[in-house]
Amino acid sequence: MLYPRTVHLNSKEVLVSDVEMCGYKEHMTQEHRILFFSGAITGEMAPHDLLMSLDTLSHDPIRLVITSPGGDLDSTFLFYDTMKMIKSPIETVGRYCASAAAILLAAGSKRYIFPHAKVMLHLPSNYFAKDTAIQVQDMDIIHRESKKFKEKMIDILLECGAKKSREEILSDIDRDYWLEPKEAIAYGLCDKIMTPKVWNSWTKEDRK
Repeated sequence: MLYPRTVHLNSKEVLVSDVEMCGYKEHMTQEHRILFFSGAITGEMAPHDLLMSLDTLSHDPIRLVITSPGGDLDSTFLFYDTMKMIKSPIETVGRYCASAAAILLAAGSKRYIFPHAKVMLHLPSNYFAKDTAIQVQDMDIIHRESKKFKEKMIDILLECGAKKSREEILSDIDRDYWLEPKEAIAYGLCDKIMTPKVWNSWTKEDRK
């Protein structure tokens, strides 16, 4: 995943070492198959492409560390499909997983959460500029699409092991529904609280 790179030093071309060529995120990805996903989920994000790239190198577990307020649901569903399509198991780690990011946390083959993390579920939202005129026909389309998003989101949460009925989930997400780590585990959105022992086992230097 690294490419030869040279710099001029004392009028000579010197090959830069692998360690000097990459930042900490690249190092974690290349050496430990750990990806950090931070920020909003959008169509421009790259992590799901990196998942596919890493999957071509080996089928060892890939760890996805999530710190996100959520974002676009179409992009979230694309990310989810990628996680389920590749052969490498995706182990998720939640640090802050709100809205659509909670879906990605729940989608992991093994799912960890930081001791003081937060998870939040709510209904899909539509945002429009206040000065935008929306015709009745457009509102009908928006309503239908919102209903599809809602049903698909609940379907995925149930597929990922949510321990509530469809009706209970729908009632819970009618407003912002915040969960502490133990509550998120009880809900079925994650499995275990992350510990130093688990994290250190992923990043030890003698990992093959």
